[in-house]
Amino acid sequence: MNNLPSHSATDMLQVGHWLQYSGSLFEITAWDAKNPLEMEVREAGSETRRSFTLLELFTPDAAVRFAPTKAVLIAQTAQTKTCPEVVNAASLPTHLLQRAENIIATVEAVQNGIDRTRQRQHLSGETFSLTEATRQACQELPTPISLSGYYKYRKLYRAHGADRARLAAALRRTTFGKSRIDPNAQHFVDTIIRRFYRSNPPLRAQTVYALGQQLWHHNRRWWLNYQQEAGQDCSDLIDRLLDARQEIDSLLADPKQGSRLTQIQLPSRSWFYGYVSWFSTQPGEGAQTYIARHGKADWEANFLLFDRFSQTATLPLQYVFADHYKLDVLHVDDEYREPLGRLWLTALIDAFSRTVLGFFLAYEDPNIESIQGALQHAIWPKINLETLGIDLPWVCFGVPQKLSLDNAWAHHSYSLEDLGRSLAAGGLYTQMELVFRPPYQARYGALIERLFGNLAGQLQERLPGAVLKPDQRHWHNSSQGACLLYRDLLRLITQMVVDYLHTPHRELNGLTPHEKWLAGLQLMTPVPPPLTPQLERCFWRLHPETRVVTQSGLALFGLHYWDIALAGLRGRDRQGGRRHFNLRYDPADVSRVAIFEHGIWLGDGYARELRLPDGSYESASLWELQMAKDLTRHRTAGQNPRPHSWLIHLLETRELISQRQAEQKLIRRKVQQLRTRRKGRPASATLAERQALESAQVQETEQVLASRLPEDDDPRARLLDTLKEVL
Repeated sequence: MNNLPSHSATDMLQVGHWLQYSGSLFEITAWDAKNPLEMEVREAGSETRRSFTLLELFTPDAAVRFAPTKAVLIAQTAQTKTCPEVVNAASLPTHLLQRAENIIATVEAVQNGIDRTRQRQHLSGETFSLTEATRQACQELPTPISLSGYYKYRKLYRAHGADRARLAAALRRTTFGKSRIDPNAQHFVDTIIRRFYRSNPPLRAQTVYALGQQLWHHNRRWWLNYQQEAGQDCSDLIDRLLDARQEIDSLLADPKQGSRLTQIQLPSRSWFYGYVSWFSTQPGEGAQTYIARHGKADWEANFLLFDRFSQTATLPLQYVFADHYKLDVLHVDDEYREPLGRLWLTALIDAFSRTVLGFFLAYEDPNIESIQGALQHAIWPKINLETLGIDLPWVCFGVPQKLSLDNAWAHHSYSLEDLGRSLAAGGLYTQMELVFRPPYQARYGALIERLFGNLAGQLQERLPGAVLKPDQRHWHNSSQGACLLYRDLLRLITQMVVDYLHTPHRELNGLTPHEKWLAGLQLMTPVPPPLTPQLERCFWRLHPETRVVTQSGLALFGLHYWDIALAGLRGRDRQGGRRHFNLRYDPADVSRVAIFEHGIWLGDGYARELRLPDGSYESASLWELQMAKDLTRHRTAGQNPRPHSWLIHLLETRELISQRQAEQKLIRRKVQQLRTRRKGRPASATLAERQALESAQVQETEQVLASRLPEDDDPRARLLDTLKEVL
């Protein structure tokens, strides 16, 4: 029996069910789906009652467990599930288990053949080609297979950890557990969808099913024998069957027409709704299936998917749009108050309620961190808005069901796909599906572009440093007016978004997005997964290639990552081969990486080259590390430095950056003095006095640099003293 919580709030938050919060057990005594944000509980062993909000229960820091009974909840607390779900092999068909065994044996045999070829060519000094070795190993099998077949087997083998039962369960047909439908009944459903659904004006799925039910009864279950008449022109007969004004008796009386008919079973209402939803939300598989049956022209005419997202959305989080926008305002840095570049805003908006689920502000152009950072902000409730001076509520959260993205390279990434699988937790929570908008079709993102246009107008009107049109203000004028810090812009953007949520919309019949969201919660209450350490690291960037453990650890970016707790990773797998690991990292701090194997987080590794004498690790961003490498190559004429000297090069690079910033500040100060003199002020000093002033300014700059890095506290000196080396 699977005691894991369901991902449905209706199942989890029933009266009489139990939850664990902050180490205490509570019984749910009152919860109404019409007012889903509030619930009442009773603490175990007492009559003490208290109220909770879903924003409290689903915050990232709250580790909340749910269970139907107190005993099940205690059992969940006693054992934390850390490994993949166990599949009972006895419940699986024999032929699937045999196929799984064949796949495992094939993959392991090919891997052993590749290893033998590698060793043989290494001893003979020949050049090793992985592709050729794989092809040769595939042909040496008792039953040779193609490369594509082997890669398919290997993907299944790795995805399910070489577990026979799990792999056999994955081999079930895609329609396992779903009812089969007769092809003639399938043709009847496709016909009424094409004829009545997405008509002008559009009809609801409930209305279309009612029409189909009436036609089915009117024709006494008779319909076109599509299997027999496939490839022939049957449009006249179909029109005749769809005409409810004429009886079916005249067709049955005609032997020629009667032979073209057969009786069908009407699919159930729930199946029909699911089928319509599938067709409406699958731009890839659904389109291909429909085009194969009825042609591309019918698909484009009847299923304009992206143009009708806002009309077809019936629940919160059903369709969520994501996009990026470069803010039309400059800001300044914290230290020198010098103007910086424009920030990129990544936002997620819900098509049903028009609410902004979350956003992310970044200095870099749109990348994988932008979309994953916005997702992390959107999935869990927003807390501590009071610290930003915001008193209005922002109660929107949850995992999107369909995330609509443009075709940027950052969106077509293994990292984002792997994140979607991690959020689903094997089907316990909402499975996020990525839907890519057609290229060069800007109208498909109109919903979120409208939001960006609204924010752009407010930024230009309210904030100093706004970038206006060329005929209104030049760039340097905007930079002169810039005075806001990053945290100021973050607070102001948050305030604008919250104000937008509480502004009435004409398209929502006068409701605010906040009110529309609350109305949608009565139909569906989102349940986000708990933000465990493993899930938190899944929001880091995934390196596309796997790594194996070497004597120095796991190599990445020219650094070697390891930790004493990872000693068990040096062992071999069940077949005696080397284990391959996936690494996730934060580009803002590459001193640490997260290590995954088959989707399971095994621990964190730390860069040995960035270790300080006190045992801590120097935080370094990826661009700082790349700059240090470039500087090192320039100094050493392309020779690779010693591995442990990366920290020295990194600190030298930071000193160089600090020196250049101080020089830039001094130059700008002199330019400002020249501008002041040009305004007509008389010179107040002689040439000798000005030279002395410039000399004093240079000396002041040197003192500032010296105070930043005292000679006694120079990390390089302490590092070299520890390593007993001299530069």
